[in-house]
Amino acid sequence: MNARPVRSLCLLGGESSGKTTLAVALAEQLGTVWVPEYGRARWEEIGGVLSVAELIRVGQVQVEHEEQYAARATGWLICDTSALTTLVYCELDHGCAPAELVQLARRPYDLIVLCEPDFDFVQDGCRRDAGFTSAQHLRAVELLQDYGLPFVRVSGSVAQRLRQLQPYLAEAVAA
Repeated sequence: MNARPVRSLCLLGGESSGKTTLAVALAEQLGTVWVPEYGRARWEEIGGVLSVAELIRVGQVQVEHEEQYAARATGWLICDTSALTTLVYCELDHGCAPAELVQLARRPYDLIVLCEPDFDFVQDGCRRDAGFTSAQHLRAVELLQDYGLPFVRVSGSVAQRLRQLQPYLAEAVAA
């Protein structure tokens, strides 16, 4: 059997920056699966701000889900966020960065994509506001740089973002 290893692509960015929309489009284009954001599901389940302990668990479950979905992925595993996003929530909501969450946030991916906050902000009853989105975005950039995790920025429409990613996807496949 000559199966190629699955490569992981992680989408990061603030609320309403197009991560989920891009995850769905990438998975469709690449003929693979995408891992939904567990933190949002958990937030909806309990109906409010997650405690520090809950956020640590969200980071752990997100990683568990990535590992489970990888078994069904073809070529690429598309991750709609990572524990780095969960760490940003913890810092902004609780003013702390638990060691367990920091460790999970440093998880490497074959390609990290940062979605610029240039989509129209859509309030879906779960999100805060455009100011919070900007704070999330800036903190994600700082953490990626602090952790030495290389990333690619995408902006514009979904079609534009897909075109911007093509060279990186082709390069990774050729490697």
